[in-house]
Amino acid sequence: MPVNVGDNPLARKVYQFKSLQPCNLNGCTRKEIREYFENTYDLDEFVFAGIKEERSFYLCPDRLRLPLIFYVAHPATLYINKLLLAGLITKRVNRHFEALFETGVDEMSWDDTENYRMGGSYQWPSLAKVLEYRRQVKEVVIDVIENAPLEFPITQQSPWWSLFMGMEHERIHLETSSVLIRQLPAGSVQKPTNWIYAPTQSSKPAGLNELITVPEGKVTFGKPVDFPSYGWDNEYGRVDMNVPRFEASKYLITNSDFLKFVDDGGYDKEEFWSAEGWKWVKYCEARHPIFWVCQDGCKSRCGAALAGYSHCRSSTGVERNGHASVNGVANNGKYCYRAMYDVIDMPWDWPVDVNYHEAKAFCKWKGPDYRLPTEAEHNRMRGDKAPSTDILCDPVYRKDTNHNIQLKYGSSNPVNLLPPTALGFYDVYGNVWDWCEDHFNGLPGFEVTYLYNDFSTPCFDGRHTMIMQVVSELSSRSTL
Repeated sequence: MPVNVGDNPLARKVYQFKSLQPCNLNGCTRKEIREYFENTYDLDEFVFAGIKEERSFYLCPDRLRLPLIFYVAHPATLYINKLLLAGLITKRVNRHFEALFETGVDEMSWDDTENYRMGGSYQWPSLAKVLEYRRQVKEVVIDVIENAPLEFPITQQSPWWSLFMGMEHERIHLETSSVLIRQLPAGSVQKPTNWIYAPTQSSKPAGLNELITVPEGKVTFGKPVDFPSYGWDNEYGRVDMNVPRFEASKYLITNSDFLKFVDDGGYDKEEFWSAEGWKWVKYCEARHPIFWVCQDGCKSRCGAALAGYSHCRSSTGVERNGHASVNGVANNGKYCYRAMYDVIDMPWDWPVDVNYHEAKAFCKWKGPDYRLPTEAEHNRMRGDKAPSTDILCDPVYRKDTNHNIQLKYGSSNPVNLLPPTALGFYDVYGNVWDWCEDHFNGLPGFEVTYLYNDFSTPCFDGRHTMIMQVVSELSSRSTL
């Protein structure tokens, strides 16, 4: 394997923990576009700057994903492939890389076996070559920004849509990569300079997660096609519907809430799980949420060379990267928590990190009257007005926004840290992605774009469910 055991060159740079406001596609300067691109590119590399040694880039922290080196190169290849398709460039940078790093694993199932590229025998390019490729792509993109003909507004029919697709795709991968890095052994990473975690608790405990009644009402959602920011195909369309009265918890489900399910043997009781969910439990040998750390030697979900590794140390205690502990035991019990680069005392008031199967099992354990919210109900909880083309209806563009979005923190935050909505709900914007009951599908009026015609449609199969990252009144819809 062409790899150094030495340090990571990305760690030598000091990055700024700041996410710039997206460009207004009705009118922005080339300087603003370049600054947003360079901010995007730097943030992607910032995430990887916490990996100590080059050899860790060739590990598989999740057995259903490729080694980390793939995710360093992948966003850069999309810029080139989409700019070519749009006609903004005419030459490739590296044909081999733009094929090798174009497509990741098959995401249509959770139980894929490790393929040739995942299993450790594939000879990946060196980190130095990948970083040189990223440098070359950066030069190409900057040349486009500085010199390509530019007309406003930038719409889905504009060649420049491909550039903004590349930037927002790279920002998606900030999250993809961060989840994988959180699954590396804690000793393989260190928190980079300027990376900021949220406080582990607010000025007072969150307390009882009470239910709030939302009265019957109408809701309209879907992103207008002429809204002046980039959007993915599944965000567009329009829904107008009446939502019956319902109740929902005022907070996201916290680690403290979920502990009761774990302590009640929730991962051992098939009756709480769907058929597929129970298969997942047995396949992963799951005992608790993925980022909880105990001392019971639980099976990790790592692959290849890390397949035998356990984050939950049974004899030597928990790796904590220098954070204070007593034999690796957390405050308030047996569990610690794996943040981005550190194992810390369990932040009981942070939202729990779980997949759809775990979320559904928790609801089943709570009782027959409990379920996940629907997308329409989530819109009612936010109290949104009908979507408009006014850019200030998106909190990302407002100066008074106080949500955990745009890298306010490099972690989740306590569910009661930031202000609630008028209805009393916390974190309906930002903090974490929210699972919904709905199957993932297009909204009425959905259309694909020629630049990425298979971004969403393969998952319109009745087997993929909705997960929402609500950073605006327009919502970002996706599936896992």
